Amino acid sequence: MAKKLFEKAGLIQMPMAAPKEPAPKPTEDVRAKTAPGSMLHFMTAQSTAIKEAETLREELSRYEGALPVRSLDPRLIRPSAWANRHAASFEGPDFAALKEEISAAGGNVQPIKVRPIETPRRAAEGVGPSNPPSDAGEPLYEIVFGHRRHRACLELGLPVLSMVEAVDEQALFVAMERENRARKDLSAWEQGMMYARALDAGLYASNRQLAAAIGRDLGDVGKALSLARLPKAVVDAFASPLDLQFRWAKLLNDAQQKDPDGLLARAKALAARTEALGAKQVLARLLDQDDARPVAQAEDIAVHNALGGRVAVITTDEQGRTVVRFERPLDPQQRAALASALAEFLGVPRAS
Repeated sequence: MAKKLFEKAGLIQMPMAAPKEPAPKPTEDVRAKTAPGSMLHFMTAQSTAIKEAETLREELSRYEGALPVRSLDPRLIRPSAWANRHAASFEGPDFAALKEEISAAGGNVQPIKVRPIETPRRAAEGVGPSNPPSDAGEPLYEIVFGHRRHRACLELGLPVLSMVEAVDEQALFVAMERENRARKDLSAWEQGMMYARALDAGLYASNRQLAAAIGRDLGDVGKALSLARLPKAVVDAFASPLDLQFRWAKLLNDAQQKDPDGLLARAKALAARTEALGAKQVLARLLDQDDARPVAQAEDIAVHNALGGRVAVITTDEQGRTVVRFERPLDPQQRAALASALAEFLGVPRAS
């Protein structure tokens, strides 16, 4: 009986399970199938793109007005026609220290500035700063400022980091002068030679126009020019023209005006000397003064009253003598009192 029951049970077929329905898609996908959903999806994507664009614009605005900086082959760069460096500027311990610093850094950390130049031949060949040649023959750039850094990289065989900008002659001159003055390593004579070349070439019509362009005192420009206009024999009397100082300009110019032949004779004798002399000793001999006499100009000292007004100034003349100059005339009693005070100060008897 039980066996028959089992056989009948085997004939029973169970109904098949209903297939599983697929899981619903995320709300965003379901929504995207409708017109409003598609629009929302599009606007979300656009909002993200707009935000990214704004971020990029903000990033770029920080570089607005900045000059392109490139790593250039120093052989493709030539010195400027207004180059103001004497050969001595590329020698000695200072330049050696600069080269060592650049070598240790693998190049110049502070960029130089150059301007692109075009030549008729290369223009015809389609060669220029944007398409440099394979060789390093004819230069493609001209130095605006940074002659010593360029020379150091050239001698070390390193690329020179350079800002590139197209500027005209006057802009080049002004940029070079201001950059060198800010670095405080350009000598008075080098500055004077630079100014003289600019005036002789007609870049500026007068000393005053040149001084205004570079933002420099007219008197300083005049002193630098006086040194640059000195006879070559006088400059050669010094171990280096870099030894010439602004404060000596008037002394040497006065000597040139009063006794040009004597000054030249003394300069030639000094140039032929065998003994080493310091710059101050050379100056003293050019001025036909005893080496022991002071010729350096001391700083003026002003004397003020209780209200802060200047009543006198202590200064130095061209021969190194101390001069006291009063701002107003002295009456006889004041002069007598002054004479007594000076006698006591100098430790000499008061003359009757």
